[in-house]
Amino acid sequence: MRYITSPLAGCLLAASVLAGRHYFPDYFQVIARFESALLFLSGLVAGIRLPDIDLVFPGLSHRSGITHSCLLALLPLMFDLPFVAGGLAMGIALHLSSDIQPRTWSGGALIKFPILGSIGILSPLWILFNIVGCIVVLFHILPQEHEVGRWAILIVMLVGGGWYFLSEEKKRLFPLITLAFSMLLVHQYNKGQLSVEIVIQYFV
Repeated sequence: MRYITSPLAGCLLAASVLAGRHYFPDYFQVIARFESALLFLSGLVAGIRLPDIDLVFPGLSHRSGITHSCLLALLPLMFDLPFVAGGLAMGIALHLSSDIQPRTWSGGALIKFPILGSIGILSPLWILFNIVGCIVVLFHILPQEHEVGRWAILIVMLVGGGWYFLSEEKKRLFPLITLAFSMLLVHQYNKGQLSVEIVIQYFV
């Protein structure tokens, strides 16, 4: 039941941080500088297992396109929780990067939607597109934090990502390449350096 306990743990951590800020402001000053990193961690903890929450919802098949997407990472932005959104985006990106290397692209490995059913051979493209979407969300929230907070978030990302790949993944190379490709793609786009020549130089 890890796909339930992990999102719940992330929600509890975020709720504790937000409650501490609201109800105990005097005590909260001690950890206020790391509030963004704690909220990011809560999103990361929840996001790593969140896509598999489709297993508990009637009407959703496993590998549902609704839960296996970057859309879930956008929800906290509606409640002005950008660092939770960034953590969710990173966690979902880690999960999807793992899902992009099944034994075969058939059956339970395929992305499915209610009513429409499986999207078949488009499944790996859907996963890659949503990993890139998660990285867009992640890069969007990072400039909003001061330098100390960004370093704290970076440490959380490295520790969380390292734990995930070391404890959960047997084949780590392809997921890491996929994440690196997505980050480089978004970085180049944000810097205005994405062009046909750049793509050929890096990826061909």
